[in-house]
Amino acid sequence: MIPDYKDRPISFISINTRNPEGQVDAELKKFKKKYKYQLDFPVFYGRRRNINKDFKVEKLPRLVLVRADTTVFKDVLFMKEKELREAIDTLLREIPETEQDSVGYSTE
Repeated sequence: MIPDYKDRPISFISINTRNPEGQVDAELKKFKKKYKYQLDFPVFYGRRRNINKDFKVEKLPRLVLVRADTTVFKDVLFMKEKELREAIDTLLREIPETEQDSVGYSTE
């Protein structure tokens, strides 16, 4: 799904707030090998960094969709791919066409 949005003004990131860095790295390696998928978005280590507290995360995993102005659009435990695509497309429609090539949007 992520490659479908490569040329769109959207960024994907992953933050693991639960596991130690070594375990996160091992899980990523296993995921890449199993699915033969190259993750082209950053994965951050969030353990012991108050992310769960700061964002009032009570259950994991979380999927948070954030608008360009940093307001939360959706905050859910899980979304099926079709629902996620619809939500992302809704967010993209909120961005004026004139700003869709602006600096500040990245898939890296």
